[in-house]
Amino acid sequence: MSTSSPEAVKKLLENMQTDLRSLSMECKKKFPPVKEVSVRVVLA
Repeated sequence: MSTSSPEAVKKLLENMQTDLRSLSMECKKKFPPVKEVSVRVVLA
């Protein structure tokens, strides 16, 4: 399915953003050094 309608693209990006947030939160829980570095990067 290769549709490039604006709605489909928006939905894809929203889904990817949700997945990345979930992955980030899980990584921060399981790997504390990642959390520390991510906090430093955000504050920089």
